Amino acid sequence: MESQMNPQEARAALDAVDESRSGIADRLYTPWWYHPILGLLVGGLIAVAGSGARLAIVWGAVAAFALGVLLLATAYRRIAGVWADYSAGPRSRRSAQVAFAVGVIIAATGASVGLGFDLWWPATVAGGIIAVLTVVWGRHYDTLLRADLRETA
Repeated sequence: MESQMNPQEARAALDAVDESRSGIADRLYTPWWYHPILGLLVGGLIAVAGSGARLAIVWGAVAAFALGVLLLATAYRRIAGVWADYSAGPRSRRSAQVAFAVGVIIAATGASVGLGFDLWWPATVAGGIIAVLTVVWGRHYDTLLRADLRETA
């Protein structure tokens, strides 16, 4: 099947797609409070889960984390009008994968040391580090995500 578009129409269609991608990237504005709250949620969960707390307390932290993330995502969708996933582009996807791997390593180290020596503070330190990294890396990820969305496929 052959296209009936002439080169000028095709260029105009491609320009419209580029403009649409750029418009979506512009709408992906993350409020200043988003990453700090996410950092507190993730860091808090790691601190509680790795501290050797009773199972009921850990499950309470998991429930608080899940509810907090749900409310945070809902607020973001309402403000931005869109939700981006991790498949926007190679740089943002790679950054998310590296951030996840680093977080797992830090959390596992804190929990292992804390539980292995019956100490509560290594998991708390790991949770604090993860909270800070979530804020810093989250803002970096947003920049990469917007750049990936602006680029043409």
